[in-house]
Amino acid sequence: PGIDRQALAAQRKAQARADEAKVEGYMRSMPADFDVSQIPQKYRENISKFLTDGKKQYANAAMNIGDYEVGSDGYIEMVSRMNKVKNSFHNLKTQFDQFGAGKKDLTNDMLEGMYSKGNDPDEISLLTSVYTDELDIQIGEDGNIGFMGGDGSITNLGDLPDYFNKDYTSGDAIMSMANGIYKSGNPLNNSTRMMYENKLYQMIERGGIPTLKSLARDDFFNRGGIPNITDEELNDPMQRDAVEKKLVDFYMGVFNTHAKNGATNRAANSGGSSSDSGYRTVDSWAWDGDLRYRLDKAKDPTKPDIWTYEDGNKYYVYPDGTKKKIGGGGSNETTQEETQNSNTETETVKSSSKSSEDNTLTTSNSCIQTLSS
Repeated sequence: PGIDRQALAAQRKAQARADEAKVEGYMRSMPADFDVSQIPQKYRENISKFLTDGKKQYANAAMNIGDYEVGSDGYIEMVSRMNKVKNSFHNLKTQFDQFGAGKKDLTNDMLEGMYSKGNDPDEISLLTSVYTDELDIQIGEDGNIGFMGGDGSITNLGDLPDYFNKDYTSGDAIMSMANGIYKSGNPLNNSTRMMYENKLYQMIERGGIPTLKSLARDDFFNRGGIPNITDEELNDPMQRDAVEKKLVDFYMGVFNTHAKNGATNRAANSGGSSSDSGYRTVDSWAWDGDLRYRLDKAKDPTKPDIWTYEDGNKYYVYPDGTKKKIGGGGSNETTQEETQNSNTETETVKSSSKSSEDNTLTTSNSCIQTLSS
C-alpha cells in the first residue's frame, strides 16, 4: 500500500505543535529577572551579564528538549540544564538579599557604636570592605557571589565572618551589682566575695565567647577594656580559663573598690565609723522575709539597730520592732544623732525637733511601717 502522505503530514504537524507547546511551557517557567534597583551600581553589569547568559542557556535547552524522547538521557540532560539556570537565579537573588541585610545591620551597628571591640580587627576590616562595596564581585555558575580581595583571594558571601555587638546585658548587670554593693555600705567578706565571683563566672559561661571578649575589650568600667589581657590570650581557646580568671579578678577589684567607698560614705553620713557611733556591724547577711539585709547592731540595747537592705535602703529598727527609713525625707524623719541623744526608753520614740503629737512613730501614716517584733 502507498504512503498516506496527508496523514503523515498531519502527524508531523501535530508532533510539531506538541513540541512547540512543550517549549512554550518551559519558556514560561524561565526565571524572570529580579529587581536590581537596590543592587549597588558597581555590581549591576556583572549581574545583568549573568542573567542574560543564563537565559540563553535555558532557552537553548528548552529548544533542544523536543529532540529527545521523554525519559531519555538527552531529555534528562536538557531538564537538568534548565533547572540549573533556575536554581542559580534563585540563589543569586537570595545571596543579594542576604548581602543587603548584612550591609544594613553592620552599618547601623557601627554608626550607633553597638559593635564590640572584642571582634577580630581584620575580620571587621573585611566586613567593612565588603559592605561598603569596596571589593569587586565574582558570580559563580551556581549563583554564589564572592568578593575579590586585593591579593586575588575570593571570599564567598557565606564564608564571611560573623561579628557580635557589645554585651550591654552583662555590662549593665555588673554595673547594677557594683551599685548595690556601694549602697549597702558594707565591705565584702568571704561569703559575699564568693557569691559575686560565682555570679561573674556564670555570666561569662552563659554568654560564651562574645560575652568573654566584650567584657574584656568594651568600655564598661575601663576605657579601652581590661589592659592585662592580650589579643593572643583572648583569641587562644587553650587560655580561656586563664582569661576568665583575669576578667573575674578585674571586676572583683571593681566591686571591692565600690564596697570600700560605700562603707566610707556610710561612716561619714553616720558621723564616724560603726565603732565610733555605737554600732557593731554583723559580718553576715540576715533575712527579712525574702529580702536580705546587713545588720548594724546598736551597742546600747535601748537604741535602734540599723538594717541596710541589698538595694541600699536603710532603716532604724527599734527594740519594739518599729521601723523608720533613714534618709527618706519628710517632717517625721529621725536622724541617727537624734536617736542616740534621745533618753526616751518607752515603746514610742519621738524626734527632738518635732512635737509629740506629730512625731509619734507608732501613729505616723506616711513614714512608718509596723512589724512584729
